[in-house]
Amino acid sequence: MRIKPILQKTYFRTFLLLTTVLIFSIIPFVYLLSAEFSKYTMLEVRSNSLNEVNNLASKTEMILGKLKAYGLSMYADQNIQNWFFDTSKDPLIDHAALVAQSNFMSTEPLIKRSYLINLKHGLVVDSKVGIVRFESFADQSMLERVKTFHREYLRFFNHSPDGSDCLALILPATPEKPSDFYLVLLVDKPLLSKLLLGQTTSSEQDIRILDEDGQLLLGVSDPALSEQLYQAGREQQRSAFQVRLPHQSWFVNTAKLSTENWTVYYSNEYHILTRHISSFQHKLITYTLLLLGIVSALFFWSSRRSLRPITFLSEKLKGKVGFANSASDAIPDIQWINDGIDMLLNNVEQLHTSMRNQSELVRTEFLAQWMLHGTPGTKSYEYIRSQTKLASCDVLFLAVLRIEAYTFFCERYDFPSRKLIKYAIRNISEEVIGAGSYAAEGLDMGGDHLILIIGSHESGELQLRRLLEETHHQVARILNVVTTVAVSNTFDFGTNIRNVYDHICELTMLRFLNGEKQIFLESDYEEFMAGYPSASEALETTEIIKAIRRGRPETAVHLLRQQMKHVHELPYRDYKLNLTYFTYDLLKNFNKSSVLHEISSIHQLLERYGTLSEFQVWLEGIVTTLASETAAPKSPNRKEEIVLEIKEYVDSHLQDAQLSIEQVADNFSFSVSYIRQLFKEIMNMSLSEYILQERIERVKEKLVSTQLSVLEIGDQCGFLSKGHFFSAFKKFTNLTPKQYRESHGDSSE
Repeated sequence: MRIKPILQKTYFRTFLLLTTVLIFSIIPFVYLLSAEFSKYTMLEVRSNSLNEVNNLASKTEMILGKLKAYGLSMYADQNIQNWFFDTSKDPLIDHAALVAQSNFMSTEPLIKRSYLINLKHGLVVDSKVGIVRFESFADQSMLERVKTFHREYLRFFNHSPDGSDCLALILPATPEKPSDFYLVLLVDKPLLSKLLLGQTTSSEQDIRILDEDGQLLLGVSDPALSEQLYQAGREQQRSAFQVRLPHQSWFVNTAKLSTENWTVYYSNEYHILTRHISSFQHKLITYTLLLLGIVSALFFWSSRRSLRPITFLSEKLKGKVGFANSASDAIPDIQWINDGIDMLLNNVEQLHTSMRNQSELVRTEFLAQWMLHGTPGTKSYEYIRSQTKLASCDVLFLAVLRIEAYTFFCERYDFPSRKLIKYAIRNISEEVIGAGSYAAEGLDMGGDHLILIIGSHESGELQLRRLLEETHHQVARILNVVTTVAVSNTFDFGTNIRNVYDHICELTMLRFLNGEKQIFLESDYEEFMAGYPSASEALETTEIIKAIRRGRPETAVHLLRQQMKHVHELPYRDYKLNLTYFTYDLLKNFNKSSVLHEISSIHQLLERYGTLSEFQVWLEGIVTTLASETAAPKSPNRKEEIVLEIKEYVDSHLQDAQLSIEQVADNFSFSVSYIRQLFKEIMNMSLSEYILQERIERVKEKLVSTQLSVLEIGDQCGFLSKGHFFSAFKKFTNLTPKQYRESHGDSSE
């Protein structure tokens, strides 16, 4: 066997090439990364230091200003003023001053001690001792300072009575001239220092505050560093500079306190910063070299084993994956592997997506079937009680979340975006409701609202109402979508949920009566219906609504005027009541119309128009606009979106045997003729044909994928009768349902 030189071997050449490329790409990158990191770190430290020192200066000025204001309030207290000006030596006045002083001291922990000094009478009220004469007063240095007039009153300064470390503040009656009465506040400097500096200092930092003479006011006592900071600040006249000590180097940021003429010095020890950066650089280089060694070894092992396995893998993929190009034998093995893996990954992704979508489709299918049929079938009941969040719940509630100003919502977002937003509303609602002792399943039935089926183990409604209010708030905050929410009373699984659904949808329309209320209960509807006029007294809206839906404004206005003649003959209270319910019936049937967006309350409308004639003119304008809108031409893009919404609505209601073109038109507030014309124009087929076609497609899917009987499938897909189902299915497929199942799968009836 002939042995080739090692340099001629493919795997070794591949190893050398890859290793060389890796070294020449990684090493410069690591050095560049290290340098940029060092630069960025220093800039970040300096920026943070500047922010910290400015924040600390602002905080210090705020606290000192607060102490001054507190002292002025204390000085102005009536009991203290009475003591200052008392000439009768009344013990009650002395006692009241002591009590006032004590009360002020108890509410401000930073004030360690206070003096009320009366130069006129030679008395001092010491918060720790009481009332003493000057000769018995312990703090004689403060007394001498007060007796000597200074214009620096209302300025803090260092003071050490009894060996304690304090900041003193003198408040005279008149800062510009001598006075007989002074208030002295002694601030607990260690407590103030801890409040301002205690949470920010560390071994790598030094924070201190010096006065205009370089005297330490707050911070750690270190005369050498204080002197260096003070001298460097005066010499360099900059807010940022460096200070070098024999064994240390500090980077300093400063900020001035304008009210006290003090300076805050925020220092970072330079060596510690650079030591951390150097440590990071050394570690980065060490780990990089280690990584290069490991990767190089892996390259060598991989390249040595790659030649034969590549060919083997290529041949295996050729046998497992079918490629359309028969002349692909000339393709390199690497290209074979690349194309084959791409195809396998696509297949896996499609399978994963299909499984995920299938689970969501099954959930939606069973919940929609339950909602539209009223009561769950056997399969639906088993699925709901075992696979949904409603499992093991004892009682149910049904809530409807209606999107307000839906026309503007549609104009603002395109159809896919609206689907995503409604999906987000559902997720937010389920999350908020699920945070309590409830379980929630959301369902998008198409159109302007979503349904929440809520389960619980108890019938309490107070917590649920709070959760629904929180849902309303979170949807508005996160998605900027305003909703009206209505929720039912409790019911069980045996209740016809379709009736509950229709009733709660109606309940959301009460927002026309009270525009400010966003959560409606069934008790609100009962209260509303309690005042509804009897059938013989109520105004008739049916024919007006029909005329509006047919796009006939003249007819609608004529019918409206006939009804209004009856109102003119009624007493004020009766005609107002009739108009309220009449307007409510009119508005709720066209709640999606953009013209009704600004109407928040019928009661406010009636109050706004002073006479019945004015309100009638407004009503006629609304009726005319609504009738014109039902057949108004739309822009091409909007037409396509309306058709997409129609298809979504139809797909969500296929189980409903009562689904009709009239129902679709009512949902979108358009006339039946316009809906027919629009759908035919965009889809090139009638809406009734589309509904039937989609029902047949769903039947075909269920025949192959489920074990349900043919009649059960027909019922679930919205066919009213067995005869209609069989004849329609055979017309589309030329097969009976049983024949189709037998030819496309092995399921049995």
